[in-house]
Amino acid sequence: MGVSNYDIATAAFRRDRTQDYELSILTGVDSFAYIIRDRTQNQLLAYRSYSFGREEQTDYPAALQRLIAADERLQDTRYGKTVLAWDTPVLTLVPAALYTPGNPTAYLDQLTVIGLDDEVRHEHFQELDGELIYAARRDHIHAAEEQLHALRTQHYGGALLTAWGRRSRRLGEESISCSIRDNRLFLAGHRNGALLYFNTFRYDNSQDGVYYLLLAFDQCGFTPDRVPLYLSGEVTTSGELYNQFYRYVEDVRFSAYPTPPAAPPELSGLPPHLYFDLLCLG
Repeated sequence: MGVSNYDIATAAFRRDRTQDYELSILTGVDSFAYIIRDRTQNQLLAYRSYSFGREEQTDYPAALQRLIAADERLQDTRYGKTVLAWDTPVLTLVPAALYTPGNPTAYLDQLTVIGLDDEVRHEHFQELDGELIYAARRDHIHAAEEQLHALRTQHYGGALLTAWGRRSRRLGEESISCSIRDNRLFLAGHRNGALLYFNTFRYDNSQDGVYYLLLAFDQCGFTPDRVPLYLSGEVTTSGELYNQFYRYVEDVRFSAYPTPPAAPPELSGLPPHLYFDLLCLG
């Protein structure tokens, strides 16, 4: 069985008002997370994060079906807006000037082997001036889209890179940004809004995490004692990974969404950076 990391909802959630709500979901073969937001009042109503167990990962469609059936906020429920995002390490960003429509798989073939069971998708991001191309198991994508009634599907990397780039441009700064979920790091470096570097890594311990973080600084030509690090996702100040990062980086901050939803009492103790990536999907 898997592990429920967070499962918090407010009493203000009402099944008869879900047409006014926005459901933002981030999933991959080993994890599932979502927030529910009241669009009429910009109020956070629920946050859930779940890590699939090893056996569940071998049959993601079945595990997802069981998870939805056991969640009263998801079972037989339609939302006014549902956005589904994938967390898969198989992705690349191709500059618009170098992208030729028609065969997006060719761009991923240069990086890895795309199997017959994989589905390649792509999406243009105006602010990134490029085409984000990614691949995931076809049965995984289709199972999630059908069971969750998603309005659209995207890779969460595009939303994060866009949000991080806007912040860097607004503040006119150099920065490294890092999103953390289930032993995975999504890292990027920006200078005045321009994307210099991004990559995704899986780490087994905090020392590995530090190595990949410092690699990002090095690839951008940044020094950890001068350039801030912005963290988001499931990382806390009491965790080992945060403490290791803080040993090497002088200025560690948490990412903040520009227009965050109001948090009722049940959710007020939840650090907003935990669900920053989910807010970026909306």
